[in-house]
Amino acid sequence: MRSLSILTFLALASGPVAAAPVVFDFANLKYSGSVNSGFLPTDGVACSGGDLCSSNIASSLSGDLTFTNGGLTVHAQGSYDSGAFGSGAAVVQDHENGYNGKLSGKDAIGAGLGVYHLKTDTSDDNITLKEKIWLHFDQTVALSSVGFRAEGHNTTSWISNATFQYSFDNSTWTTGLLPKDVGQFALSHTGQDFYFKYGGIHADQFYISSMTVSAVPEPETYAMLLAGLGLVGFSVRRRK
Repeated sequence: MRSLSILTFLALASGPVAAAPVVFDFANLKYSGSVNSGFLPTDGVACSGGDLCSSNIASSLSGDLTFTNGGLTVHAQGSYDSGAFGSGAAVVQDHENGYNGKLSGKDAIGAGLGVYHLKTDTSDDNITLKEKIWLHFDQTVALSSVGFRAEGHNTTSWISNATFQYSFDNSTWTTGLLPKDVGQFALSHTGQDFYFKYGGIHADQFYISSMTVSAVPEPETYAMLLAGLGLVGFSVRRRK
């Protein structure tokens, strides 16, 4: 029993095992024979010749796209001209049959998530002037990087020193450089809400191609840990 108590104590004292990184690879979408394949949303609506949208963009610009991976779920909604998210704009997952599975590098090919704000113009399927995208996770996550793709579904087509903006509260915005020739932007933040928009000194259009996150234990987990430590301590004292 003593050996078991010691092992239990050591396991509890070490804290929760760090969650492995989970990649939401939005660029992984292909369309062939009228069938989509890859990393699919749970609620996408077929639109614009192989793309998947948050609504039927011919009649409505609204809703969200939901993705689940590794026990985590994220909802994506679009906004136009400071309007409400999920109303007046639709999120689109743009397909790319040349997608090659690479998250970064000069030769990475793929598109990702963009925003529509015009029912009659499906060519504007990335994130451009006055457009924003909000990604909300159902639980707290630690974000480590965001993938971006240019208009040409690559990492090389942005203008020199192209910029975008990001926020964690849709109020305070920070300008970042779109990762030309790289495709991945290191961004460390723990939370549930992540916002991205067209903006900055050299603003250029982009897609959100991926997000790499890790689950963060909920407060209840730490409470159970402390309770377990207390029980182990009580058991040790009782035996003494």
